[in-house]
Amino acid sequence: MSENQATTGNDALPHALVVDDDVVIVEFLKAQLAKLGYAVTTAGDGMTALNLCREHAYALVLCDVRMPRLSGINFIQNVRRMANASVGRIIIISSMDDSKVKRDALEAGAEAYLVKPVSSAKLAEVINNAPAAR
Repeated sequence: MSENQATTGNDALPHALVVDDDVVIVEFLKAQLAKLGYAVTTAGDGMTALNLCREHAYALVLCDVRMPRLSGINFIQNVRRMANASVGRIIIISSMDDSKVKRDALEAGAEAYLVKPVSSAKLAEVINNAPAAR
């Protein structure tokens, strides 16, 4: 999947970036974020997402762990070190229900870790309650 520019042209909305190589998950997350009032951009891999973060500000990033070109954890580590990146909260949404992976993601700079499948209600709760970026 290639980068997909914001689904809405309203610059007043906060912007979110969805990073996942599964089109079904991306569409679900886009729809949920739109309901929560976000303009959404998507990337199919961590490297594309990293490049987008160099050029655009995102209030929220929803990111998978296992992706082509750059894993979610490596993406977080890189984006948190980038001086020119304006990225707010990062929430991992992964099918990996593994305590070591979760710990690694949180240590890298994710604010929350959710295991797929995630309900709309749980996603909204975590998005609305995740702490601000460090």
